[in-house]
Amino acid sequence: MSNILSVQECIKRFQNKQSKFIDGSWHLAKDRDARKEYEQGPRIPNAIFFDIDDVATKDDSDAAAGGKNLPHMMPSKELFGAFMDAVGIRGTDDLIVYGTKGAFSVPRTFYTLRECGHENHNIHMMDGSLQDWIDAGGEVESGVKPSIRVGDLQDTTTTGSHDNDGTHHKYPAVNTTHIKTFPEMLQLVQDGQAGSSKETQSIIADARSSARFYGEAPEPRPGIPSGHMPGSKNVPFHLLLDENNMSRFKPKQDMTQVFNDAGIDVHSEKEIITTCGSGVTACVIALALEECGRDRDTIKVFDGSWIEWASSEGSPIVTNED
Repeated sequence: MSNILSVQECIKRFQNKQSKFIDGSWHLAKDRDARKEYEQGPRIPNAIFFDIDDVATKDDSDAAAGGKNLPHMMPSKELFGAFMDAVGIRGTDDLIVYGTKGAFSVPRTFYTLRECGHENHNIHMMDGSLQDWIDAGGEVESGVKPSIRVGDLQDTTTTGSHDNDGTHHKYPAVNTTHIKTFPEMLQLVQDGQAGSSKETQSIIADARSSARFYGEAPEPRPGIPSGHMPGSKNVPFHLLLDENNMSRFKPKQDMTQVFNDAGIDVHSEKEIITTCGSGVTACVIALALEECGRDRDTIKVFDGSWIEWASSEGSPIVTNED
């Protein structure tokens, strides 16, 4: 079953009031502010903005962040539940995640929502951007619309939404189960358990560009060396997307070929762990593997990804010069 819906199917669901829409846009480039773009419009009417940098674990002392204050780490179930309550989303709501043109964060937003509790059959990604929605005749709204921030939440343990009759609801958030931590990854690599040989137990797929993967180009974040984890395979995420529209995945057969070319069998019995620069495009690989027919439970995401790996003492790094 695909996680993706066509733009036309999304428009139909909007018109029939079947789904709630989530703007999951995020941009690495400093010249674009996804929240500001949402608040100013255009946007899909009544859409909710989900900021992966805001609804995230940020506290240095939180073990989930490895004590390094890493960007857009998976939120705790308490924080996630409080946010979903605040924006009026219930666990039974049908959700469609979309993004603005040029945003490659929709898979990460989708992955976060699903990983933190939204049932797989009740959440989808739109196969295209907001611009594709507009081009297809989808309705939009403009004008200033404030978005909710985590700082607006008064209590992340008791916050809840209410119906008009005063009935209280609590979003059924859960702890993540498809996430790998830095200690787990370090142990895996140190034990020589990452790779495609018969003796290893896991395959690591890295979504960064080949130049960054082989240490031939700098990382976009200052102070982080380039290179890759021993035993990992390079699957540049853009190869899995339509070169004419990066808001769409390629057909299944084309994506399968990309994985084959990278030395990865999408139906391997080994666990596949995806990684990237900071955990965003790792979700592009994870969801592409699902679209190719792989069982979700055999795919994990290294949440801290390269930022955490390359900034941690004792992490082995391989470059093209080695």
